[in-house]
Amino acid sequence: MITRITTIEELKEIFVETLLNKTNKISKVSDNSVVGGISYGVAKVAQKALKDIALVETHLFPQGAYGQYLDTIAENFGISGRFGQLGSSTYIRLVGDSGTTYTQAANTFSGNMGVTFTMDQITFTMPSIGFAYIKVSSTEVGLRTNVDPLSISTVTNPPAGHRYVINEYQATGGRNVENDTDFKARIKDGANLAATGTLAKLTQVFQIVNPNVLKVLYQGVSASGKLQLKVLSVNGADFQPTDFANMINQGQDYLSITELAQWGTNSVQIELLNAVFQPLDMSFRVELIGSFNADDVRIAIQTNISKYLDYRYWKPRQTIEWDDLLQVVKQTPGVKYVPDTTFIPGADIPVGIDVFPRLRGFMMLDLDGNIIVNQSGTLTPVFYPAIKDASFQNTLLTTII
Repeated sequence: MITRITTIEELKEIFVETLLNKTNKISKVSDNSVVGGISYGVAKVAQKALKDIALVETHLFPQGAYGQYLDTIAENFGISGRFGQLGSSTYIRLVGDSGTTYTQAANTFSGNMGVTFTMDQITFTMPSIGFAYIKVSSTEVGLRTNVDPLSISTVTNPPAGHRYVINEYQATGGRNVENDTDFKARIKDGANLAATGTLAKLTQVFQIVNPNVLKVLYQGVSASGKLQLKVLSVNGADFQPTDFANMINQGQDYLSITELAQWGTNSVQIELLNAVFQPLDMSFRVELIGSFNADDVRIAIQTNISKYLDYRYWKPRQTIEWDDLLQVVKQTPGVKYVPDTTFIPGADIPVGIDVFPRLRGFMMLDLDGNIIVNQSGTLTPVFYPAIKDASFQNTLLTTII
């Protein structure tokens, strides 16, 4: 807001100062005097005028607007309205016999929070190692889909050979209607729609088609000569082929000449790909303060780790500093002691130039190495063999999936 709302007393002082500078007939202004009353009346009118000017500004400048005023500004600027609700996504740990097959159509995952999740991939077959992490997305939308860790523990129509499922990490990315802060930032960036050949322009275009689009990244040119772009989602879920088809079909009017489909064909010279996440698995021993609930501490640690690994602000070639992760855990309320000798990862982890980090596995143990289970008992320690976890951490941690 450019206009500053001024108090009555300050406006009175400005009036009296101006009056005394223009006449020598008045030497003093008392509170209950005639001139004092006039100065109060002028100050009151001036304050109402400032208030009305400020209200007009809320319809013109997004930085000082909120609520319905932001909606008016977006409409005047030609920016699409507030984005609606979004669902969440997370990784789940599946345990089963080698060869057990899960399908997107037949198997959904849920728990005590009443939210249902489906796999991002069409089918998944259990490898010989006997467990794996897969990414799932909620079928519902809204902030309530950000379920707690260790809350997804059941699968519908479990296939033969299925033994166990759990989400070690909380589901993230779910939101209600777009809040004022995000909406304000999008309005300010809306001028990029008028730019030519920029990623910001394509981001704006694709966001209109699919509000789950967060960022568009240039990936190069494919072997067939098509321009490749990676699309990063707000909630971390993968886009389906139909989502990409809708983005291209509805947004092709905003593509450059070299990207348009040739006359008489439907093949545009652009290919959309899902952004790739590099999973991070954490395991550490911790001594908790007795008065704190272990479930609350687990959620707080994961929330703080999410802020550190926030892929909205992740930079290419940035490295995950293991001591930063250790410090995040140590500084979480409820944590008394965390030995660094048993903290995994125990070394810095380089992140690929075109991938984003995301926490996938999360094990919190006591100082004796026993898993700290949640109160509802959905976390079953028998499915966490120490040898397999260490091997998985050391050999597959930087694998891009």
